[in-house]
Amino acid sequence: MLGNTLDLYQKTAATLDSFPIRQVLVCQHRTCTKDGAAKVLTTFQQLKIANVSVEACGCLGLCGSGPIVVVLPDNVYYWRVTQKKAQAIIATHLLGNLEIPSMMHPRLHPN
Repeated sequence: MLGNTLDLYQKTAATLDSFPIRQVLVCQHRTCTKDGAAKVLTTFQQLKIANVSVEACGCLGLCGSGPIVVVLPDNVYYWRVTQKKAQAIIATHLLGNLEIPSMMHPRLHPN
């Protein structure tokens, strides 16, 4: 999947300047860390995407649902993110400009 993500990145790199500026926050608090948040953070940090900053953050108040990833300013909360799901977020949301409803936290995105 990472190879496909890299291919998509290379194909769209020329047009990334027109993409919105985004910030990706990856919770690194207790339960998220226990559930693999460090690996998720590393996955996001591996690709340097124009107009996207990736940062570790403290507790987002959704303990037990992690690792939690927030994409701002879209205000999208993804839950139970794995490395594979992080790759999907990169390819679909960050590069493709399409949110992934099936991966959004159901309490914060009920529809």
